[in-house]
Amino acid sequence: MSDNPENDSPNQDASDTAAVRHGSPFAPGSVRPLAPEVAVIVPAEVWVPESGVLVSAVLASAVILLFSLACWRLFPGGGILVTSLGGTLAIMGMFSKRTLSATVCLLAHAGLFAACYWTLI
Repeated sequence: MSDNPENDSPNQDASDTAAVRHGSPFAPGSVRPLAPEVAVIVPAEVWVPESGVLVSAVLASAVILLFSLACWRLFPGGGILVTSLGGTLAIMGMFSKRTLSATVCLLAHAGLFAACYWTLI
């Protein structure tokens, strides 16, 4: 409660009650402001070789190589799934500026996929 007893009354200023919305938001005549415009991303711009998405796919494929090696030794069944993910990311990276890195990652993931498969059998 405030020190001023006049502000504690249920009949506060009209400015305070004007901010409260009454009625249904679905009633006709109620106007809601639209959300502010945000930056629109055109899907075609995401997959160009200069975009960060494809370069990040190569980097993610290289990081997943470490997990693929660990899965090959510890859990070959999961290694098949992990190497499949890494291979998919490497294929996506083939369309980037780093095609050599993507090719090396793809070949490494293919080899690890075969190793995990033969270990599982």
